[in-house]
Amino acid sequence: MSKRSLLLGGGWLLSAVATFGLGWTLKPGPESTSNSALSASGGEGSFVPTVRLKSEEAIAAAKRVDGLFLDKYVIGDQFLPESMTAAMKEVLGEDDPLKRAALMSALLAQLTPENAKAAWEVMKDSRGGGRRGPGGDNSRQLFLNAWGRVDGEAALTELMAAMQTEGGEEGRGRGGRGGGDRGRGMMDTYSALTGWATADGANAAEFVDGLEDDRMKGVYMNGIVRGMLVNGVDEAVKYVSNLPEGTENKDRYMSSIADEMLEEGVSSATKWVDALGDDSLKEGAMTRVASEFVRDDLEGAVAWVADHAGESYANDAVEEVAERWAEQDPQAVIEWGADLPENAQAEVYYQALDEWTKSDALAASEYLTSMPVSAAKDSAVEGFATELAKEDPESAIVWAQTIGDESLRSDAVTEVAQNWYRQDQAAVKAWLPTRGLSQDAQAAVTAPQDRGGNFGGRGGGGRGRGR
Repeated sequence: MSKRSLLLGGGWLLSAVATFGLGWTLKPGPESTSNSALSASGGEGSFVPTVRLKSEEAIAAAKRVDGLFLDKYVIGDQFLPESMTAAMKEVLGEDDPLKRAALMSALLAQLTPENAKAAWEVMKDSRGGGRRGPGGDNSRQLFLNAWGRVDGEAALTELMAAMQTEGGEEGRGRGGRGGGDRGRGMMDTYSALTGWATADGANAAEFVDGLEDDRMKGVYMNGIVRGMLVNGVDEAVKYVSNLPEGTENKDRYMSSIADEMLEEGVSSATKWVDALGDDSLKEGAMTRVASEFVRDDLEGAVAWVADHAGESYANDAVEEVAERWAEQDPQAVIEWGADLPENAQAEVYYQALDEWTKSDALAASEYLTSMPVSAAKDSAVEGFATELAKEDPESAIVWAQTIGDESLRSDAVTEVAQNWYRQDQAAVKAWLPTRGLSQDAQAAVTAPQDRGGNFGGRGGGGRGRGR
């Protein structure tokens, strides 16, 4: 079972309460002075010293609260919708974050398909659900995850209908408290979906597969993976493995699974990557593990990725290691790259020359002059030119134009020219018509640059070029 898992019932309760017990500094109110775990001395008008509850004390206090709390609302052996409505109002009205966490945990353990909708009607209209700032918590997301576990289809149907109804066809309304805002609505749906995937991954996956909005599908497929990981990595790996060929973001999903494996340590994670039978799954997983491995053990990471260098799935992992190592010793990275398979050298030389240019551009340029013409040299020049452009874009343009590979040269010239354009628009506008560039290429240089994030893009500071 995942260490990150939040399980309904006792284990889930203890996890939530312990977290709040360790993470919040509390000042007890008057009603808590009789409890030795919460009491503190202080005369009238004085500051009451804050206390930090130990997890064991917090759990014991929560158990005492829970029994009294639930007894008020259980009718016979049932927790009816009207009881859930009243109980949820009490929980969300509680100001003490530790007590609210304990009450919410106890309440979610009573959630059923019959009473969940009643709880949601209170939650979605309450300012107390998902509070922000001091005393805030993630009650809203925890509730939606729990609802997804007990009745995922009903939860998803309700939430997606709310996005459509209140946000218009595209879900872009003003966003009332009911969840009409597209961003809030997608977050709510994602939370419920992860819970559904934990309890019933097959039906949750089938639901997402039937969506028509490709962007939403991409986000929610990640939610499927996250939910399945609560039960361990095998189910999640099988899900990703069975996705149709060409599905976007498979690398991102495998990176999420690798995060889970990294909780067991880098050694376990590398063995897991090595044992993956499907090479198409290795890229995202290996890149994520390499990015962690190289921080802990540079020598070990270098040896590990070298064993895989030359395989297409290892390109990004090689780049991760080269980038980190080049920050310390770019010339050593160049020497390492010379011994790698030719199709792995491009990533290494790019990173090495990019970093070397930062510390000694003259020495880097002299090295490039001595390099024989090759694909590796093209990548090295690209790394050199794109870094040099920050200080000397005119010289960087000259270097970029020496790249032999036509596609790579075009990309490098465009990137360098974009950097130059940000520094001196007049000079670039005068330069562009003289270079024989197409109208599209010239437009790319002067177009506003999008620096926003991209869900489908890879992290880790890579150069972001298509491969």
